[in-house]
Formats: sequence, structure tokens, C-alpha cells
Amino acid sequence: MIRSLALASALTLLAAAPPAGAADATPQWTLDARAGLYAGAFDGYGVRRDSGTLLLAEGALTPELRSGAFQLDLPVRFAHRQTFGATLSETTGSVGVEPEYRVLKRLRLGAEASVGGAWRPGWEDLYQRDALGDMPGTDRYGYFTWRAGLNLYATPFAHQHLRLKYRYVSYSYVEDPNFDPAVPMHLTPRDNGQNQLEASWRILGERYATAFRIDYAHRQDFTLLARDAGTGATSGNPEQELDTLEPSVEVELSKLGGKVDVSLRYGYEVQRDAWQGYYSYQGQHPRLIVKSPLTERLAAELRAEAWLRGYGPDSKTNTSDGARLHDNRLALGGELRYALAGGLALRAEAEWITRDTNYPDYVPGVYPAGRYYDIRWSYDNVRAVAGLEWRMPRAGR
Repeated sequence: MIRSLALASALTLLAAAPPAGAADATPQWTLDARAGLYAGAFDGYGVRRDSGTLLLAEGALTPELRSGAFQLDLPVRFAHRQTFGATLSETTGSVGVEPEYRVLKRLRLGAEASVGGAWRPGWEDLYQRDALGDMPGTDRYGYFTWRAGLNLYATPFAHQHLRLKYRYVSYSYVEDPNFDPAVPMHLTPRDNGQNQLEASWRILGERYATAFRIDYAHRQDFTLLARDAGTGATSGNPEQELDTLEPSVEVELSKLGGKVDVSLRYGYEVQRDAWQGYYSYQGQHPRLIVKSPLTERLAAELRAEAWLRGYGPDSKTNTSDGARLHDNRLALGGELRYALAGGLALRAEAEWITRDTNYPDYVPGVYPAGRYYDIRWSYDNVRAVAGLEWRMPRAGR
């Protein structure tokens, strides 16, 4: 009975007024644009031990059409990273279409579709190392992706916001010439499709906001085989399927001490490997973001995020310490932005990522037996860049 009354109240509020902008259907185009050019250095890239310097160029352009209750965004994004001292250059880009219609004053329905990809030419392949330590270049880390989805945004009660999103995402990777479809593991293109669901309820106060969120994804691999419990063997197995669920709660506090904004989020991840549980895990996922203007022109942001994952009893058994498999990661980052005239700003960013796991290191000619892989699964990565950013000035920004 209580649920029925609450639902009836919400529908009444949603239908209380006609769609916003219904009286003004004059089409209006606006443009949101930004670009950046940065230089910096890095040490480590995931399990890779490469280090060097880099140049980074990126840009985004979003034409936006508004006509009465209808809105259309056409986002275009591009980025290129050129590395020196390591072969890790990358070009990425995407183009999309995002229509939205305000059905009622408190209810909007939308959709999204996009195509994109990454070109990563000649990256050294850690899994094709020979006895001399040489690694051939491969393009197999590049991919093409497309996505399509629907979303709902509603404010059923004052200062409360409901968001529901569904999207399907497809990834198709470049196939390496040495790929063997009979043993699709280390050289697997990793082609997969994902059904993703997001739901959140946000409550706004005068100087705070609280959000409750649930993220779910079902991933179906098209070339990667599921692994047997304990041993990780793949022979004769079906293609891998993974289900990931993360409920989370977030608290945002604004203008603490007059000018500091703080966001604290805590999530709990659960992943299920549908075959025999080899990749099943549970883990905590906290995140902290602190933002503050230091002067009239200078603003700072600090970020900390951790993923603390423990795998199930059917995961890899021959760990380096004999204990159950774990994978703990911590990322710390910061950003400084100094506003100049005409939408220009000086921007600097740094990030440190560390990983600790008892997954045993790969030792050339020793483990795995007969292979020359040389991989340390626990690592530290550091990256720092600085440069010039431009954003198109807009009213109210």
C-alpha cells in the first residue's frame, strides 16, 4: 500500500506540468569545445617497465541543438599520445549522437550511439618474447568499438534525481598474425560485447548531496576461452562470460571552510565467473576527490582511489605465497589549473598507481615452463604532464 501511494505521488508530480520549452520551439545551436596540448614523462605502463617522455594532444567538440522539448548533442573526441623512449604511441577518437526529449516537466528520455577506436601501432608484445629477450611489434592492442543505449532522467520529488541507463558496448581488436584460434589465450584479440546497466538516486541539500548507485555489466567474450577452477586450463571450454555488480554510496560536501568541495564514494565490487569461478572476486572500492580554488585564478584537485580485490577459492591456486589470490591497486593523483584570458589555462597533472598481488611473476625459461615471458605483476606507474588547455568561453561558465 505504501509503495502504491509513493508511486502514485511520483507520477502525479511528473505529470504536473507540460514539457519545458513546449511554447518555444525555435531551434538554437550552441557549441562546446575544448583542446589541450601537453608534454611530460612516465615511468611504467601497467606491467610494462618502459619509461620515457611524451607529447599529448586532445580535443573535444560538441554541437548542441535545442528546439522546444528536444535536445541533440553530437560529441566528437580525439586524442593522440606520442611517446619517446618507448613504443607506446596511441591515437583514439569517437563520434556520437545523443538525442533527448523532455516528455514531462520532471521526466526526460534519451538515447546514445557512438563509434570509436584506438590505433596502437607496433607495441612490443610481452607474450612473444624470444630467448634473447626481443619482442616483435604488434598492432593487436588496437580496437574498434561501438555502443548504443537508452537513458531516463527524472526528478520525482524536489531535490531528488533518478537516473537509469542501459547500453550495449562492442569491442573488436586487431588480430595478430600469430593468433591461433585453437589456443586463444595470450594472443587473443579480446573481442567482447557488454550489456551495461546504471541506476542512481541522488538527493540534494543546501551544501551536500547523497547518491546511491548500482552498476552492473555482463561481458561475453567472443574469442577468449573460460578457465578451469584452480588450474586455469582452457582446453575444450566455452567462451568466457563475466558478471560484475557494484552497489555504491557517495556523499558530496560543498564549500567546506568556505571553498573546499569533497566527494567520498564507497563501492563494493562482486564479479562472477560463470564457468567455474576462476575470475570470481569480491572487493572494496573507495574513492576520494577534493577540489578547491587556491586563488582567484588557481584551482587544485586531489584524487585517491583504491581497488581491494580478493578472489574466490576456485581462482589460481599456485600463488607466490600459497595464499588465496588477491589484487590490490591504489591510484593517487592531483591537478593544478591556472586560468588565463580568453578561455586559456595552464594545466598540470600527475598520477601514481601501485599494484600489489600474489599472482606469481613470469620468469624467462622458468615459469611458465618453456616460455620466455618476463612480467612482474606487482608494479608502480608514475605519469606527469603539463601544458596549455583551451575551452570555448560560454555564458555562465
